[in-house]
Amino acid sequence: MLRWSAAALALFVVGCGSVEEQQAPEAEALVSQGSALAARACVNSLGCRQACACEGGYCVPDGFGPPPPEGHCDLPPERACSTGSDCASGCNCVGNVCVNDGFSPPANCLLAPPDAYESDNTHTSASSYLGTPQLNHSFHRQNDVDWVLVATPVNQVMTVETYNLRNGPTMRVEIYAYNYGTRTLGALLGSTQSTVCSQFLPSCQLYRVTANVVAGGVYAVKLTDKRNRPSGDDYTPTAKYDLKMY
Repeated sequence: MLRWSAAALALFVVGCGSVEEQQAPEAEALVSQGSALAARACVNSLGCRQACACEGGYCVPDGFGPPPPEGHCDLPPERACSTGSDCASGCNCVGNVCVNDGFSPPANCLLAPPDAYESDNTHTSASSYLGTPQLNHSFHRQNDVDWVLVATPVNQVMTVETYNLRNGPTMRVEIYAYNYGTRTLGALLGSTQSTVCSQFLPSCQLYRVTANVVAGGVYAVKLTDKRNRPSGDDYTPTAKYDLKMY
């Protein structure tokens, strides 16, 4: 028959209580570790979904606007879409998300599709300004360059303006003399890489540059993506702008 001394019983009771109290922080640590393992690891915020930011090596809610649903930041970034035209070549719109069409090699479905004016990446393949604003230009790739040619009917001070800026485009706008017959650039006549004013007002958020032009002349307008974003920042939201000349 086992006999316990009073001292032994006291030690047993104290020991049991002590073990239970020590296990609680350990359990909390395990839960915390499990949450960290479930979170999406990242190097910078390009590896996170919209409404998420990279902090401490993990994607977390960025703190702007309504908080995203639980687990939203644990998932990889994706490009939202309404139709297949919102997705890059090699991708389909399924469940309002751009996904690979199943053919090899797999496409990067985070990339934006080109706008209606592509391919206008060189002055020899530039779009033509026909007298009405060109709507929905985009910088669909990092360091994208757009070119537009315009013929001028009279001597005037011509103004080139990019406006209705969406999703944060920053750019340099340049006007060049142009020899259409030989497809060669002439002198740089005007340029800007600053909005007309710095306040976040619609009247400030546009780029404007002017140049003296002559009747019967042709001019090339170059628009360069100057966002200086890290490599890979090519996915939604796509930087867009509208263009007009007068």
